[in-house]
Amino acid sequence: MAKAPADALNAELQIICEALEARYGRRKFGPFEDFIEAMIYQILELGCTEKTARDAYKRLRDEYVDWNDMRVATVREIEDILGARYYRVREKSEDLKHLLADIYTAFRRMDIKDALAGDGVATLRALPDTTNIRRDMIEKALLSLTGGKICPLDDDQFKLLKFLSGGQKTLGPAIKPLSYQLGARKLEELADLETLLRLSRGLREHSHFCQSQDEDEPQPISFGWDKKDPLGMDKPATGKKKK
Repeated sequence: MAKAPADALNAELQIICEALEARYGRRKFGPFEDFIEAMIYQILELGCTEKTARDAYKRLRDEYVDWNDMRVATVREIEDILGARYYRVREKSEDLKHLLADIYTAFRRMDIKDALAGDGVATLRALPDTTNIRRDMIEKALLSLTGGKICPLDDDQFKLLKFLSGGQKTLGPAIKPLSYQLGARKLEELADLETLLRLSRGLREHSHFCQSQDEDEPQPISFGWDKKDPLGMDKPATGKKKK
């Protein structure tokens, strides 16, 4: 009996998730108490180990009374708390500062636990239009907190997904021809919550690494790695030898 569309899609996405996790490790996203917490952790964890990110998050919570207290801190103060050896510490400190400032500008308060109902979600989703807050980060935070079916990928990550799906039997034909909008809708309809969260993290990590190497186009998971590609995408093209 043929697999149902949801089962087939999730099976293929599992292959890609596991391949990405072979390189970047597997970790559980959350649980989080509120939206800001989920956003801060995403900034901290990119390019870092889970322990490093969680230890840094604990230091921030121990230092500041609440998010508003952290909002009025300077970038240098946040940088000192993260530590000079933290991955891209200046960039991450600036990102944290801008995140809190932008949320305050949007809501005029830092306690936004009620924002996940009514017009608050619409306000959160509008933030990327006027700030440096990334849309995929917002969607992933909403996905983890509400459990709703949301595709937490941006255009570049979806492009990478289509590239990595090239060698898969069912995902490739199902996803590759679709635009971002249609593909995101298909993932929202058919993929399960855990798979979407795992996929988001793996694709974001690999996109970040490729961009840090000045590569704008999607690359195999083995790009810049000293191990074989988990999807076999580093194999040379095969063909008949010329006589």
